[in-house]
Amino acid sequence: MFGQWIKWDTPTGTVRAAFTTKFAAPHENGNLGLHVNDDRDGVIQNRQVIARQLDLSLENSIWAQQIHGNHVEQVTTLESGRGALDYETAIPGTDGLVTTDSNVLLMMLFADCVPLIFCDPTTGIIANTHAGWRGTVSNIVEETVKQMERAGASRSSIQMVIGPSIRDCCYEVDQPVIDAIDALELDESPYIRKEDGKAMLSLQKTNAALAERCGVGDVLDSGLCTHCQAEDYFSYRHGDHGGRFASLIVKESLDVNS
Repeated sequence: MFGQWIKWDTPTGTVRAAFTTKFAAPHENGNLGLHVNDDRDGVIQNRQVIARQLDLSLENSIWAQQIHGNHVEQVTTLESGRGALDYETAIPGTDGLVTTDSNVLLMMLFADCVPLIFCDPTTGIIANTHAGWRGTVSNIVEETVKQMERAGASRSSIQMVIGPSIRDCCYEVDQPVIDAIDALELDESPYIRKEDGKAMLSLQKTNAALAERCGVGDVLDSGLCTHCQAEDYFSYRHGDHGGRFASLIVKESLDVNS
């Protein structure tokens, strides 16, 4: 159900993050996407299973209408429940969520694109971001860091985790994508050119380089490829057009009695 848990202890509460896998769910291997023409009630049952594993209600979660862009939204407990039970109420036109609040479960959906989890352990400010190639070349990493800074984070203290996603062993792209990557002017090329003119692209290396450029303190890469491990993760290029896994992050309330 979950890959390895990531945990930070912060002054404002313990932060937990994870990436869901395909699992023996009530419905369709654990699909969590409401926008992929799946049975709504079945998907909601799957989502409820995830929330219960975190000792939270599904109403604690916030979801986005992801558009492969670079817009990042700061959210609070006032937005809790948006998108949890229906796609229409999810935060529109958004590929990144930032919060300072406790017990707000930030959710993003994936089937090859890159999950990026952020935490500033010095403040407890957290973020969850979806980076496809379009979001990557429009530098959603920088936009996320800016929103976290506006909320009170220090970019040199921010840590970024790269989740399961299609990697350069499997991710072939054509010239328009190559041109967009070249326009970033990275110190090292994140792709390997093929004889047919196409390239095998590492969005992980690209986003890590952009994080380093904007001053993120530390980057951790899961090293997992969704296409190679399609038995565990939904992969669009592997044929999983009707399924999505999730990245999630939440800051738990401090136990004032401990």
